[in-house]
Amino acid sequence: MQTLKNTPTPLTIRKAQEPDAELLLELRKTIFTESVFMLWEASEFQSTVLEEQQRISRLNSQSNSRCFVAQEGSELIGFLNAMGGQVNRQKHATTLALGVRKSHWRKGVGSALISAALAWSKEVHLRRIELTVHTTNVNALKLYEGVGFSVEGIRRSSLFVDDRYVDEFLMAVINEI
Repeated sequence: MQTLKNTPTPLTIRKAQEPDAELLLELRKTIFTESVFMLWEASEFQSTVLEEQQRISRLNSQSNSRCFVAQEGSELIGFLNAMGGQVNRQKHATTLALGVRKSHWRKGVGSALISAALAWSKEVHLRRIELTVHTTNVNALKLYEGVGFSVEGIRRSSLFVDDRYVDEFLMAVINEI
């Protein structure tokens, strides 16, 4: 357990469980509303509690996937999904998707989630951990570079956000295994 920056409140990073589904679903809906940097638009995200339970179960049952949550008191404030490759030639890798409630940006939540995911990736002997990030998301770029991710390339016009095309950086960490 650690304490958030600028607050005495303890932060817990843990593996999500199926009973977290309702709170996690609400958290995801909130984050999709608060940020243009997420893949999903809030209006198109229509997942149910049952589907969220199934997503948590699926991610946590695969050796190269995991669903993490950040919890402050009884409130979920962030999530990180690590989604591993399904075919043999990709089982050494996982792709991360991170979301943090806007009220907790720049307080160490994202860093704690990424650190937990990187530690887990070494425990399960994953070689490649990757993610994509909008090229204009300066705070996220600093976070990812600060924990060891490197830019490998640019995915040009990979997203269409607010009536314009957006480029993304492809970033990765390579573990020595």
